[in-house]
Amino acid sequence: MKPSKIQGGKKMRKVKKWCALLMASVMLAGTLTGCAVDEKTQESGSEQAGDEGKSDEGGKITKSEKEGSFKVGIAAREITNDYNRNIVSASQKMIEDAGGSVVIADAQADVQKHNENIENLINSGIDGLIVHLGDPEQMAPLMEEAEKKGIPVITNGVGSPVAHTIGDVNGDDPLMATLASDALLASIGYAGDVYVVWVPGAPLLETRKRIFEAVAADYPDVKIHEVPAEHNPAKVQTQIEEILTANPDEGSIAGIFGTYDQLVSGASEAIRRAGRGQEIKMVAIDGDVLGFQMLFQEDSPFISTVVMDTESIGKQSAELLLGVMDGSVDPKTISPKIPASCYVATRKNGVEAAEMKWGKNFWEDAGLVKEDVEKQFPKKEDVIVALPSIP
Repeated sequence: MKPSKIQGGKKMRKVKKWCALLMASVMLAGTLTGCAVDEKTQESGSEQAGDEGKSDEGGKITKSEKEGSFKVGIAAREITNDYNRNIVSASQKMIEDAGGSVVIADAQADVQKHNENIENLINSGIDGLIVHLGDPEQMAPLMEEAEKKGIPVITNGVGSPVAHTIGDVNGDDPLMATLASDALLASIGYAGDVYVVWVPGAPLLETRKRIFEAVAADYPDVKIHEVPAEHNPAKVQTQIEEILTANPDEGSIAGIFGTYDQLVSGASEAIRRAGRGQEIKMVAIDGDVLGFQMLFQEDSPFISTVVMDTESIGKQSAELLLGVMDGSVDPKTISPKIPASCYVATRKNGVEAAEMKWGKNFWEDAGLVKEDVEKQFPKKEDVIVALPSIP
């Protein structure tokens, strides 16, 4: 049975805004390791720095508006989505609140430029460095150079510890992938054809895919199909449209495992347009604004997103770095891998989950009416926050 339509003229105005947001998101080719993207009208870390930085062909440099008593560099491989923006801006705010100034180097998805930015920051007289995303092997020699200069470095979003750094702060991808896998498999009755959408070579996405395959292996009636993709929702939409055409019969596609929310935003739209949103189930990871928009959309196949506390990743990164810099924290006491909390958002707890992640302004930013969503998807479960225990 299809969910009832949300009524009201205000809703219609919001629907138009939602459609515009979705189409913009679908057309955006967000390049990232394993993190979702949406079109939420939120300032990026660069914009919060005044957006007075200089740009070149390979990236963008921005600085704090005021000089601080110390300087920290933030090298981001890209700042294109909620995941990136939340982490960078949270780190920036904590550093500035502590009296420091920040230089943000955004390589705009250029890996070579990212490594160059890291090297340039190391040689620019900074007191500490945060690196957002990157390849551990490529970064290790640069981190050694920073260590020799006495510059403490912490990474986030890399997915594994990098040599010569304090550690890596990120969501626990095996845990998040397990939660997403359980949600999808339960929704399809542990049987049927499931399509896994991921980007080959992206470390975090490879991990998420590998975990899903391991969980699904316990259920012989589940058949997995691989959908290798690019970081491009529009292209993924075309791929899924072709799969839908090749499998027109009801029940021929049970579910789609998306390795991050925005990657499968086009897939969700393709399924919805094909009128198969009630038949096919879809999950993903990150808990972006776009993920919640898909969750609350009428006739959407999207049933769950595993929400990562990205703001805490940025805060923890800055807090640990500042502690090492002022001597209050011994880097030897810090785990090389520092996980952030996560939780599963479904239509049974989606309203609470959305506000936990994005605050009370979520509804206006997402173009949705809270009261209408609560009426259509009343709360039936509490949000349960999961955090791995590290001895």
